[in-house]
Amino acid sequence: MKEKIEQLAQGEFEYELPFLRLSVEEIDFSVEAGKQFEGSVSISNSANRIMKGIVFSSERLLTLSLSDFKDKECIITYRFNASYLKPSDIVSGNITILSDLGETILPFTVHIKAPTISTSIGKIKNLFEFANLARMDWTEAKKVFRSEEFERIILKNEEKYNIIYRNLLKSISTSQALEEFLITVNKKSRINLGIDKTQLEYEILDEDFMDKLILTKDHWGYAEIRVSTDAPFILLEQKFLWADRFIGNNHQISFVVSAQNMTPGNNFGRIYIKTVHQTITVNLVCKKQKKINPEAAAFRQSIINDYNYIRSYLDFRIGRINLGKYMQDTKTLLAGISNLEDNTMVKLMNIHLAVLSDNKRMAAKLLDELSKEETSLRKRSTFEYCAYLYLLALFKRDDETIQYVTDTISRYYLSGNYDWRILWFLLLTDKRYERNPSYKLADIKEQFDGGCYSPILYYEAICVYNEEPYLLRELNDFEIHVMNYGIKNNCLTMDLVLQYTYLAARLKNFEPIVFRGLTKLYKVYEKDEILSSICSLLIKGYKRESKYFAWYSLGVNAQLRITELYEYYMYCVNENRMEPLPQPLLIYFIYNSRLNDNKRAYLYANVIRNKKDNEQIYQLYYKRIEVFVRAQLEAKNISRNLAILYEEFMDKPVYNSWFSEYLPDVMFTQELSCDNPNMVSVVVVHKELEDEVITPLTDGRANIQIYTEGASVFMIDSFGNRYSVSIDYTLSPLLIAEEFHGMYMNYENHTRLLLYLFDHYQRNRVVSEDAIELRKHILKIQNLNESYYVDCLLTLIEYYYEYYDANLLELYLLKLDLSKVKESQRIKYLEYMVIRGYYDKALEALGSFGTEGISIHRLLKLCSGWITYSGLDKKEDLLLSLCYYIYSRGKYDETILNYLVKYYQGSTADMLALWQSARDFDIDPRDLEERLLTGILFTESDHNENFAVFLDYYNRVTNHLIVRAFLTYYAYKYLIHDQDIDDELFPIMRREQNYEENDICLLAWLKYNAHNTDFAENDLNFILFNIDRLDRLGIILPFFKNYKDVVKLPKRITERYFVEYKTNPKKQVFLHYRLVKNKDDGDYVTERMANVFLGIHVKEFVLFYNEELQYYVTEELEDEVSMTEGFRISYDAKALPDNSKYNRINKMLMALDSEDELALLDMMADYVETEYIVRESSLPLP
Repeated sequence: MKEKIEQLAQGEFEYELPFLRLSVEEIDFSVEAGKQFEGSVSISNSANRIMKGIVFSSERLLTLSLSDFKDKECIITYRFNASYLKPSDIVSGNITILSDLGETILPFTVHIKAPTISTSIGKIKNLFEFANLARMDWTEAKKVFRSEEFERIILKNEEKYNIIYRNLLKSISTSQALEEFLITVNKKSRINLGIDKTQLEYEILDEDFMDKLILTKDHWGYAEIRVSTDAPFILLEQKFLWADRFIGNNHQISFVVSAQNMTPGNNFGRIYIKTVHQTITVNLVCKKQKKINPEAAAFRQSIINDYNYIRSYLDFRIGRINLGKYMQDTKTLLAGISNLEDNTMVKLMNIHLAVLSDNKRMAAKLLDELSKEETSLRKRSTFEYCAYLYLLALFKRDDETIQYVTDTISRYYLSGNYDWRILWFLLLTDKRYERNPSYKLADIKEQFDGGCYSPILYYEAICVYNEEPYLLRELNDFEIHVMNYGIKNNCLTMDLVLQYTYLAARLKNFEPIVFRGLTKLYKVYEKDEILSSICSLLIKGYKRESKYFAWYSLGVNAQLRITELYEYYMYCVNENRMEPLPQPLLIYFIYNSRLNDNKRAYLYANVIRNKKDNEQIYQLYYKRIEVFVRAQLEAKNISRNLAILYEEFMDKPVYNSWFSEYLPDVMFTQELSCDNPNMVSVVVVHKELEDEVITPLTDGRANIQIYTEGASVFMIDSFGNRYSVSIDYTLSPLLIAEEFHGMYMNYENHTRLLLYLFDHYQRNRVVSEDAIELRKHILKIQNLNESYYVDCLLTLIEYYYEYYDANLLELYLLKLDLSKVKESQRIKYLEYMVIRGYYDKALEALGSFGTEGISIHRLLKLCSGWITYSGLDKKEDLLLSLCYYIYSRGKYDETILNYLVKYYQGSTADMLALWQSARDFDIDPRDLEERLLTGILFTESDHNENFAVFLDYYNRVTNHLIVRAFLTYYAYKYLIHDQDIDDELFPIMRREQNYEENDICLLAWLKYNAHNTDFAENDLNFILFNIDRLDRLGIILPFFKNYKDVVKLPKRITERYFVEYKTNPKKQVFLHYRLVKNKDDGDYVTERMANVFLGIHVKEFVLFYNEELQYYVTEELEDEVSMTEGFRISYDAKALPDNSKYNRINKMLMALDSEDELALLDMMADYVETEYIVRESSLPLP
């Protein structure tokens, strides 16, 4: 601006300013509440020249990207902030542009509309419409759900769902989070799956085939479905399905049944269809037919026959069946295998039956037949030959035969035929085994170590042990399997049972086979020795599962003396069982306390629950319980049993201070139980806090803290997805917090107790000294939710405002961020700040959310108070905007006016109005006048009040450059453009000539006074001097002739006629004229007119009597030519002085024209004489 002012002061003008061009005539747009809008406007000019200027907005919500510009074209970006506006609001204002090419106003109107989200189904703004989008296009709904706009727009009126939404977003799967959210807000139901078949049976040959299942769902939405199988012959086409991709409500699950992966016969398998909520099992039975192979069938049948024979034989030996039954079964078996080609075994078995039945004749006959084949039999089968020898010895029974048979069989066995059956023959014939049964056991064990697990050998070993139990000296694999066989077949003697029990108790490690055997033995004999061995074995195996409790209970009731028996009883006991514990156990634990804390808690809880029935035990335990309770409470531990202990001591006054210190850490614990195996942890979110607490589930249970109503609980599955309502769980409080209301507790260091009490006071609208004191501590909680922090703060402010505690009111008011307060309450607290004089805080808040809804009187007090407090020397843009807002509403005071006068910058019209208001208040407006005059000159804007402002400013001038520029500018307008200006300016122009020459102002003053005849002496001298000076400079303007009556002017001025034409000095001006004498027209002559002064072009002529000048003017600029209409100038006798030479000539011409020859001669003689005298008088001195 200063550069432009200096140019004007120096007389540098543009004849005609280019005009500004704006890309739009008006800005009008809509923006969603809570959002921002950005646009731009282009500024250029008609001359495409560099322009300078400043821009500003009348509305604080519309900000501009720049405040000044300098360029041929400028793009101004504007941004409108609708963060705190409401739908249907309308905001209007102006963007003012002050430039060196003029001033212009760009009006704008902003319409605030309700926020929406654009989707494929149209604009949506609430949960109902969002649910429709999810139903129509799940993928697009997911994008909207994840967007930043969802919570701001869709949940705007559903704040209760914000916490649920934010936490569900933490799920690994966005689809699952969306599904759960829609279920939570009651916009859909959980998907349940169904299947068309759950039992499938197939007859399979050798080819694979495909089948399918039809899976159905009962609702739209999303579910992740996992398909699996436990059978290798079931090949699944898909292992993952998604419910949102079903065709309608159905989906086909295809699978292949692979015959290659089956075994002949029945093959069983299952297909599992699982979601997080349910599991569907489809059972498959595939019967694969096998090819009939005669050899394999024969082999299989032989195996079956062997098994049946051995089973029948052992049943006979053990005594389950008698001889008759054995013989009948064996004959039946032999009848089934009589058709076999090799019937040696049949003969051998028939011999055995004949011997057993004492049919010597038949036995002898059959043995005689085989003896004929002895050689071939020996070569064909060692086993059959040894069997023949054994039967021979069994039949004859003489020592010689027995010895021969023993030697022969022994030779075969020791020569490498380690067939257990040969050994069995040897065991029955060799007298050595009778003399020393340990040899028998050794040889049987050798077969066992070689992989033989024949029940016949097991039975032979059992027989040895039954006869001599002391031979059972240890329990290794062989002994364990032998004894297990004996137990299963109930063929052990009592002595052997006791020996086995003794050895089992001495085992160092738990053996499942031994344990099962002992339990069977106990059920038969119910011996304490067996029970003791069972308990010892379980303890060595660290068996603490509940399924073993029955054994420990039997042991305790039998008062067995086993180390840690009572401890293991406690480890396995069901803690929900509160029947009195066994008395010996209770006495034991008075002196022994090796239980872990959980079990000790159960023990003590059981003692307390049954104290009425066993007061003596209770008294014996009391001190121990007391010490334990202290330690557990100090460690902040809690469980169902500990809760019983705490309640026992809670009502005792001596413990009040102790519980007051430690109870708040555990009193809000609740046990969560969830039967869904897919859940691995639980999240608890309290709306009062920013953080969350994640607790893992152990066996479907977790202890969680819930201390305010409305706490949100989310289950988390193994994939990291969260569930708010679709997973069932139960909550059981371990302690009832309401029962402790009468107990004094120190809440200062206990966040949970603080929030619990705060929630209680808030729900019941309690406002007391205690409630107020509590809220002070609430404010100190870390990670406190912002809304609750503000709520506490507002309650404190209300309380201290009502009870007028100025210091505390100030303390909490200064902590309050008004932008965080609900819109409905915000104005009230802003007014509190204004009333209390907290102007900086209030002003800061207004900068965020604006003045909507705030009374002008409050704003007036705020702004006036701030200025009074901070002084006029501190400029604050927001305050300045507010001050003008107040002023524009017609409510202001002297303080605000002073501030505006000092700093306000706006459109010229607005500043002129402000100037008038300042004058009405008798406020010194010099600062405003200087800015105003600078703007007027910079933009060259014309307002009627411009002159009044200048005249007022001139009386107390502080910047003479502005005075010179203003006078020069308006002198130029008056002189060149013939613009009317205030008459009071001309005396000032005259006065300023005394201090500094200014030809523009001088010429304007001369023009203004050209018709004046009443001049003071000094003015006459001033006129004469300056016209003479201008004449010498070649500056002669037509109005100079008007001064001929008051001062003596040069003849060049008085004796000539002037043609004047004003235009842009950049143009070339041509005068086209002709002199007409006695109506005799001549040709036009063209001459270029000289630019005498700033575009004033002048041409002088001498006209005589009866002459007339006819002319017109053309002006040229580049290729443009324009022409004026024609004009005439005629000779005017009154226009010339009487004594001038030209006037005397004209008189002679008039005499000539009137044919007055005498007068003509006289005038000619006088002219000659006068010219002579003048010429002679002008000769130089010798």
